Amino acid sequence: MNKAFKVLVLVGVLSTGLMGCVGNTTKVQSQIDYAKFSQQQMPLSNDLSEEDEYQFALDLARFQVKHQKYREAEVLLQKLRKVKPEEIDIYRLLAKSYEGQKQSETALVAWKQVVKLPNASVDDEAELARLAIMLSEYPLAESVYQGWLKSKNISTRVSGLNNLGFSALLQKDVSVARSYFQSALQEDPLNSKAMNNLKLIKGFEEE
Repeated sequence: MNKAFKVLVLVGVLSTGLMGCVGNTTKVQSQIDYAKFSQQQMPLSNDLSEEDEYQFALDLARFQVKHQKYREAEVLLQKLRKVKPEEIDIYRLLAKSYEGQKQSETALVAWKQVVKLPNASVDDEAELARLAIMLSEYPLAESVYQGWLKSKNISTRVSGLNNLGFSALLQKDVSVARSYFQSALQEDPLNSKAMNNLKLIKGFEEE
């Protein structure tokens, strides 16, 4: 039996440029009930497949995050997560929506979920580590950067070394920070970030 998966979307949101995607069909029952968002709703065309409707809803969540409608995006994404619990884009957008709501610790949990999924990228790891640094979760961030040192990509290795140095510097361990920055320069002698970081350390030591 096919699961009912008919998406009801805000007229107000659609009026900003998505109206062309909507047909003049009657209201339908929905596994994801968008009726709570507004007293006025319009259904997607019955011609769309369930996958099309899912992708439309995910695009709507992206739209909401882009326009800082973080709470609305969170509600929508939590509903979508019940349909596709392994969809990585759901967790990426959830992380952004939580951070947008100043819920950094919850955003960190979402990024942890992202990097567990098979198609997680280095960019996802970078987001996890960035937020971990912000929350002073240094061991978590450093575990990410240590993993980058095993990469075949020199740029990724150098980024790992620079970021490990930055983490050490934030923890006021200047000698460890210097060692990482010097290692970055050994990998890439013209790396401007490592050179600037070493100049920064030298300035600290001269004070």
